[in-house]
Amino acid sequence: MAATKTTSPPVGWRLMTMMTVSETGCWKWNAYTDPGGYGRMRDGENGQRMAHRISYEYFVGPIPESLEIDHRCRERSCINPYNLEVVSR
Repeated sequence: MAATKTTSPPVGWRLMTMMTVSETGCWKWNAYTDPGGYGRMRDGENGQRMAHRISYEYFVGPIPESLEIDHRCRERSCINPYNLEVVSR
């Protein structure tokens, strides 16, 4: 009997079901957060990654290698793409 392959729900669905919208407009990550307060989630074959980076890539587009994502709202658990911006390191 062949093994059945299970597939994960789409990334957008997973992002939206693991957050709540705060009074300030932040999309607060409700799943696992690392000791620094950043949301983390599994991203298929890439392993575990920061949820705000996955959110930015899903809703906005790729993050250039020489740049990183900054939270305009200063809330590390926020995954709202409107609160995230690409900045130099």
